[in-house]
Amino acid sequence: MDYTAEVFDQIQMLFGNNGFNDHQLHCVLRFEHGLNYELLKKAVISSIEAIPILGTRYIEGARPRWKSLDPKDFGRAFVVAQTEMEFEDFFVSRVDESLGPQIKVCLRGSAPFAVAFKMNHMVADAAGFKTYLNFLCETYSRLTTDPEYRPRAITGDRSMRGVLKHFGVGAKLKCLLSQSKENNLTGDARFPLSDNSELRPFILTRKIGQERTAALKNDGKSSGATLNDVVLTAYYRCLFQRLALCPGAWLQIPVMVDMRRYLGETESFTSLTNLSSTVLTQIEYKTGEPFAGTLRRVKAAMDEKKSSNLGLNGFIKLDLIYRILGNRIANHLLRSELKNPLICMTNVGILDSAKISFGGLRPRDAFLCGSIKNKPYFQVAMSSYNGELTLSVNLLEHFA
Repeated sequence: MDYTAEVFDQIQMLFGNNGFNDHQLHCVLRFEHGLNYELLKKAVISSIEAIPILGTRYIEGARPRWKSLDPKDFGRAFVVAQTEMEFEDFFVSRVDESLGPQIKVCLRGSAPFAVAFKMNHMVADAAGFKTYLNFLCETYSRLTTDPEYRPRAITGDRSMRGVLKHFGVGAKLKCLLSQSKENNLTGDARFPLSDNSELRPFILTRKIGQERTAALKNDGKSSGATLNDVVLTAYYRCLFQRLALCPGAWLQIPVMVDMRRYLGETESFTSLTNLSSTVLTQIEYKTGEPFAGTLRRVKAAMDEKKSSNLGLNGFIKLDLIYRILGNRIANHLLRSELKNPLICMTNVGILDSAKISFGGLRPRDAFLCGSIKNKPYFQVAMSSYNGELTLSVNLLEHFA
């Protein structure tokens, strides 16, 4: 069976084709004790059976689409690493969208116990990936007491229409006019990276403990700011120094936006899809400014964006391009015209410790991050689990 390749499926493919990133999502869960091998494999295969888009391979061309695999191929989604090196190699490698399945899971069955996940970013964004993890945990847990359990089918609409239909023509036109200069192109400021010819992918993480994370949240709350505002402020201040910018220079950082914000509060998992957009933030470099002063400016910039249908502009433009031009011409045009930010940030949000439970066994540590960037692109990602904040940088770069 064939499934339509939605707009953001194709955009993520273009990101890989134009050298921006590997269009993958990555997650690691670490445990004090090992999971049941057979049960985890069965849960992974059951999840692919329930979510058809995962059990496909991607076909490019004039009619980009997903083609269903033979169910006997679903077992390729699950592997076991005998060593930590095998585990790490799996984690930074990519899912081959032309072969499928579009989710791959690796069990580290001996100490240190862990499970690594990688999902093709073409089929889901970070919010969708988190929902999938919760779904897999529920499936595993149910299988511990009922070996015949099969999860419900997840076959809802994967397009961006669910978001766009919430806005009338007037709101869309206003957004296009007021945000006409909103895009991902952010000047020529770039993070200094080595110029060594030996390259390999790596994911570097730094963890901020519970007490310090709580303190950062509380400090932000005193100014009406979120933890995202605080981290973005710190990022700006570090870059002001690291990039050796002149006082008065402006720096732009695009940040990701989960467009599910316009769908209302819902806990139901109906489709695995991409519903993320970007919004461009920019502030001026002021020497001698205290952190609180920069935070106030960052918060003001974000509040202004939030008041004008945050992230909608990109959805409207892409929808128009693909509707008017069709897939083939739109992809040909965007392959050369799609501009990617040299420096960006993404907050993939909270991994819910109450939901990530495999039959009562919960990770002691967890983090989720996005794609591995190619030079000269640089991104910081943040995710939270059990009150701890993890910052990660993913690069295809020389790393000794």
